[in-house]
Amino acid sequence: MDTERISKNEERLDKISLCIKNLEKALEDFKVCKKEFVCLNRYYGSKAWFKDKEDFEKEKKHSIKAGVLGEDSVWNLNDDIDELLKDMKKIVKDYNKK
Repeated sequence: MDTERISKNEERLDKISLCIKNLEKALEDFKVCKKEFVCLNRYYGSKAWFKDKEDFEKEKKHSIKAGVLGEDSVWNLNDDIDELLKDMKKIVKDYNKK
């Protein structure tokens, strides 16, 4: 019996189990965010968004956080999600090759 080999593989099992648990949580959080993401994309670039942006820019003193009114924030978020989805597809493809 090779105790070192057993211990090393036990470490791998623990590490992968934790990784899977974290991934399950992250995917669940991502699913919950989908509804919010759809609403955000409907708002971004809409008539209401343009009105809010114009009104916000007229104010001299801003009392709220308004990154959503920037032209890049939502756009970049969409790009980030697209990249994440591409990575996830690649992981699935690579994993299925095992």
